[in-house]
Amino acid sequence: MYHFTHKTPAAELKTRIEKFQTALNKDKIDGALILQNTDLFYFSGTIQQAHLYIPAAGEPILMARKSFERALAESAIRIIVPIESPRQIPDLLRHNGYCLPDRLGLEGDVLPANLYFYYQQLFNKAKLIDISDSIRMIRAVKSSFEIELIKKAARLSDQVAAYVTEALCEGISEIELAGKIE
Repeated sequence: MYHFTHKTPAAELKTRIEKFQTALNKDKIDGALILQNTDLFYFSGTIQQAHLYIPAAGEPILMARKSFERALAESAIRIIVPIESPRQIPDLLRHNGYCLPDRLGLEGDVLPANLYFYYQQLFNKAKLIDISDSIRMIRAVKSSFEIELIKKAARLSDQVAAYVTEALCEGISEIELAGKIE
């Protein structure tokens, strides 16, 4: 049903996850639950409604709510399972061979307080640790894959800017110009 020609390559995701796992181990964090769309896309290649659990060692597991089929098509994560509710996360982790973490990383910079308390109840024996600095540091260093995407975006931006000078003429309204550019 879904076919994508521009997916984040599996090797790129693997490198990102390995760098993050190094940071988790350095900070003695057993695993991290990635929830925010930007970080979810960075580490999994999809922004479907999902939870990505990255253990300090081993393979991550992507638990996709909507749309499971699209998450399968977009992401190169090997273990992708459907989920109906976040309440299922601990059981899904156990069922797939993961130990529940004693120290669980969460994105403290973007996680609303009510969700923090929810995950504290869900993982009631775990200490929750903010992993946002580690994620920011990893995302700050661009790979050759990312640099090529930035260059391509810059070329497209240049094309749009060049077109503006062609489309702009005396008497044109802002809305009409916006329509032509879009």
